[in-house]
Order: sequence, then structure tokens, then C-alpha cells
Amino acid sequence: MTDIDKLEATSPGAKKRLGDFLVVSRANINNAVEKQIANYYAKGGKVKPIGEILVEQGVITQEELDNSLRNQRIARLAGCPVFAPLSRTELAALSKHFTEVNFVPGESFIIQGNEDPYLYVVASGLVEVYQTDNAGNEIIVATVGVGEPIGEMSYFSGGKRTASVRAIQPTQLVRARYGDLTHYFEQAPRVALAFAQVVDIRQKELERIAGTVAI
Repeated sequence: MTDIDKLEATSPGAKKRLGDFLVVSRANINNAVEKQIANYYAKGGKVKPIGEILVEQGVITQEELDNSLRNQRIARLAGCPVFAPLSRTELAALSKHFTEVNFVPGESFIIQGNEDPYLYVVASGLVEVYQTDNAGNEIIVATVGVGEPIGEMSYFSGGKRTASVRAIQPTQLVRARYGDLTHYFEQAPRVALAFAQVVDIRQKELERIAGTVAI
């Protein structure tokens, strides 16, 4: 079993790998994974998406990749408690506002004190939420895994972050601008309710762990 296979096998997101949405053989997937791992070590930890490798190898077309990524994105959003109440049709429309972003272990993608207009959902991997105090010391607040949103609380504060977030495994997230989500919160009360419930739970967790902290 490869290093990436081991990671996926122990992750709740294993059922949502791109290969599950592609009509390709396992041998082709394994070959692409081997090339991905080789690229990872050759290029300083940068992970090239499996789909791009399969297109380069001529195994699938760009159109097939786009369709598979769309279906994968829908499944990922359906696994997030904020968007789970939506129908597949609604999720398909919503997914058009989301894009994938990748981060390597140790890479911070949300910075305390900065403004960031995005809501994120962890698609694979694991991230760590932390604060930096006035003395420059880091305080670990929480770890966030597959299916969980990041940045839901900053929706109400113009996107200003009061904590930082970094990847602690090779991590992929999907993200959308807050402005593109407002329509769904206003037009779908069940989504707004689910969003509010997630915010309430996260607020209580953060108050218990490190005082009133929002990401």
C-alpha cells in the first residue's frame, strides 16, 4: 500500500476519492498515484492532482475529469453539516461556486488578523487551528477533519480571522466566497438553520478550549 493509499484508507474522506467518480481501472489509478508520489518528493512536497495526471497520460479526457470533479464536489458538500439539507439539484448549483485548493503539511492558509472572504470545507487531510499570543507563542485550539467547515464564524465579521489554520497532513479543501453563499442562506431556511447550528457548536467548543475565538 502506498503512503497516499494509507492516508486515504484511514480518512473519513476515503469514500470520496476522485477514482470513485471516474470510469478507469485500478491499475491506471495506481500508476497515477505512483507518479503523484514521485512528483511530491521531487518537487518539495507539492502534490499534483490525480485527475491532471490521468489527463496527461491520456487515460481520460478533460471533459471526463471536469464531470468527475463536479460530482466529487457535490458529494463533498453533501457531507458537510451546513449543506447536507440541500437536494442534489441544489448542491449541483451551489458547487459551481466552490473550487479546490491544496496545501502541504505545515502550510498556513488562514492567517490571524487577516481578512479572508472564503468559507472552506475540508475535503481530505487534516488541519490545525491555532492562535498566536502577544508574546508570539502558539496556542493550539482544535483540529478539523474531513467534512467540517472552516471560517463559518467569520461570515458574520467580514471575513476577519482571529485564529490561523494550517495543514498537518497533505490537505485538499473546497472553498467559496461568502458573497456567493448569501443567496442560499437567504433562500433556503434549512441551510441557514444548519449554518447557525454549526456556528453555535463551534463557538461553544472554542469558548471551552481557548476562550472566545473565531476562525
